[in-house]
Parts: sequence; C-alpha cells; structure tokens
Amino acid sequence: MNELQIPEEAKKDKQSFEILRVWAAFEQQHVTIHSGLNGGAKDFGYLLAELAIHASKLYAERYEADEVDMLKEILDGFNRDIINESGDSSGGIEK
Repeated sequence: MNELQIPEEAKKDKQSFEILRVWAAFEQQHVTIHSGLNGGAKDFGYLLAELAIHASKLYAERYEADEVDMLKEILDGFNRDIINESGDSSGGIEK
C-alpha cells in the first residue's frame, strides 16, 4: 500500500477525522466517504471546491503554469465527466 501522510495539523487536533479516501486500483478509482459528515450536499460542494483549489496549486507548480488556468482545466474535466456521466461510482460509505 502506498498511503499519503496524515497532515501534521490533523495529528494535533484530537477531534480531527478523515473525510474521504480515494484509491487508484485496477485502473479505476475507489472511494470511501465518511458517513458522519455534518452539513448537506452544498457543503460537500464546498469541500470539492477546496480540493480543486489545492490541486490547481499542485499542477501550477508542476507545470510552471498559472493557478487559474489549472483550475479551469480541472473544472473542464469535472464538467465533462458530470455531463457525460462517464465516472464509475465504485466504493462505499464508511459506517
């Protein structure tokens, strides 16, 4: 297994918890979402937005590109997959 490190701030907070986990296996994504999330679907949209912003910074650094351009590419990919419903929703909800 090749797991990512737990962020130091999460280790310091006794009330922190993992929200979701995404694995690549057998050329597919496998997702587990914590069922104890507070808030609603719009709040999950906020989470996705924050993830996209973090990813845009990663790709901007990797490709020496503009963060806004990278965010636009992420959103283009997101919208294409949502519109075409081409994603495979394997995985589950952590109970």
